[in-house]
Amino acid sequence: MSQPDFTQRPPWTRPGFIAAAALVVLILAAGLLVALLPKGDDDRGGGGTTTGTPATAPAPADSSTEQKLPTAVPTSPPADVRWELVGASAVPVSATAGPKRITETTASGYAHTPEGALVAAAQLMTRASHTLGPAYWQPTIESQFVPSADRDRLVAEYRASDSGPADPGSLSQIAGFTYQSYTPDTAVIGLVLRAPSAGTPRYHVLSLTLLWRDGDWRMQAPPGGAWISINRVTSDLAGVVEWGPR
Repeated sequence: MSQPDFTQRPPWTRPGFIAAAALVVLILAAGLLVALLPKGDDDRGGGGTTTGTPATAPAPADSSTEQKLPTAVPTSPPADVRWELVGASAVPVSATAGPKRITETTASGYAHTPEGALVAAAQLMTRASHTLGPAYWQPTIESQFVPSADRDRLVAEYRASDSGPADPGSLSQIAGFTYQSYTPDTAVIGLVLRAPSAGTPRYHVLSLTLLWRDGDWRMQAPPGGAWISINRVTSDLAGVVEWGPR
């Protein structure tokens, strides 16, 4: 068989022409690729700005640097407190410590601070008083006390009692406080109440325990649902920070 005759074919179909054209295309493609690639830091062509990706990614933020919650308990009365009446008893309200949400019968939204726990103790203890009636104590105890058998016993004791509203002159008023212990999770505060008396001043110190739950301070019901179990009577205010309505 004779060999194919390429002399009669167009030049662009001849093998030599096709190989040369392919070589030219490869050279042009390589040159275009080099032109498109970004220059590295070691470019010696003249100090242009490097556009490549940095070799080291930024380190992630260190979560340990987050601001810690305050734990230093106050040794003097909180400065920005005003006193408002709930029934015949005065309770503290603070722009910084709370409460942030006040309804006709409840108060919630306390700061996660020692001052917030103190204001919560005064507000919740007062609003949980049986003398204010169920419109106050029922929503306070049922929604702002930590669920427990003691809480249920306290509610049952209140419901079983048929005593009416107390004479305002017979009610004790807040007179001071002590911090028996404090952590961001648990605060034990001695809330001091001045008992109405014509003679020697007499005080009740209620050891109130508050727990930080669901974004707010909530009170722990007294053992057995009886306030007397956490009550101490004294006439001595040594070590107490005097605090109350004036």
